[in-house]
Amino acid sequence: MRILTALLLLLLAAACTNESPEAVPAEEDGTVELIFGDQEVSFTAGHYERMTNEALDLFAETAAPSQRLDAQLERWFIRYYIQRYEYNESWSPEDILLFAHERSEFETLWREYAMIAYEVEVTEEMVESHALYNMDLYEGNMPASVQGMAEALDMSPEEFFLEFDRDHIERSVIWEELYPLLEEEYNNAADEGNSISIANAYNEEVMIFMESGNELYP
Repeated sequence: MRILTALLLLLLAAACTNESPEAVPAEEDGTVELIFGDQEVSFTAGHYERMTNEALDLFAETAAPSQRLDAQLERWFIRYYIQRYEYNESWSPEDILLFAHERSEFETLWREYAMIAYEVEVTEEMVESHALYNMDLYEGNMPASVQGMAEALDMSPEEFFLEFDRDHIERSVIWEELYPLLEEEYNNAADEGNSISIANAYNEEVMIFMESGNELYP
């Protein structure tokens, strides 16, 4: 478990070099690196459509029968499969499934911990509004990744943001509410470097919560 924990933290930390498309305090950007990575410039919508279809087929072959029903696990499998090519990694299907499982569990607890420990509340209206904001942000210039993945998933771009990418959207909304509380908690200035430091500190809190068996005060 400690090896997997360390690996997950490395994967999260690796996202620090990417820029978020949103005008909000920068996190470590783990919410978007698999969709809007700098490496996207070398791939077309057709590439992303093909990679998504390959990921769907590979997930069906690699995942256990019970895992195939887990939509969030499937989403993260697709994202890590695409990242494998974006960053020229040599991960096996089993590696990708393991990363997807760990990340899926972490992301669920990341959201739950914000609500439990910091009493952050997010409404459906807030999530949908943020999704529409992203749509407007990329109006007329939709990223190739969104175009290709949406096509493979038989979704419109709007459906992609509201359904497939909903966990990313919800995470961003939570972060907007959570960041000022963390800034006060850690007593750091609101510059970009400290924002990343705050995000990493919060990730560490979530990992401790995860390792404690989801007990807030073990």
